[in-house]
Amino acid sequence: MADDYALAYKKVTELTLEENAPASGDWGVRWDTSAGQPVRVAAENPLHTVGTTASLAELNMAADNSANTEIVTTTNAIAAAESGTTYILNSATAFVSTLPAVAAGLRYTFYAGATQVTGGNHTIVPTDDNTIYGDYNVAGATVPASAEGSINWVADTMLPGDKVEVFCDGTNWYVSGSAAASGAITFTT
Repeated sequence: MADDYALAYKKVTELTLEENAPASGDWGVRWDTSAGQPVRVAAENPLHTVGTTASLAELNMAADNSANTEIVTTTNAIAAAESGTTYILNSATAFVSTLPAVAAGLRYTFYAGATQVTGGNHTIVPTDDNTIYGDYNVAGATVPASAEGSINWVADTMLPGDKVEVFCDGTNWYVSGSAAASGAITFTT
């Protein structure tokens, strides 16, 4: 029973690097701040070794930006699970991108693609009306947003590379970004 509580001590110079994948039954140790003591962790679960609560799929999604880029050419209902995604708005036909219900930490980035919209505006709208605040820079001028209901990418004015990012604090959406031409991006209630 005493061996269950034994703690081995090693100098850093005595540690060795294991280059092989952990074998079944191997284990590691990490400090558990809530318990105030070291805890044994199965090597099969490396996420617990570093103390993260994210799943392996969530870590991969956050690390692989290619998986987080979507070319949008038609109406798009954005899911909360897509947080962190960059959308390229790339259609001559106007469409609407609808943000999910407000939730703290949601973040999305939108770029104007090479195909410019004509005859109508691409719009980004929240599901919760008039919850967009912030500002963006257009042709060197700051354009404020206060209790807005949509972000409008104006036909025949937006240029490839124009960008907005929206972030949610759980109550409102906050916008920032930039556009090259005056009037390329507008806000409306």
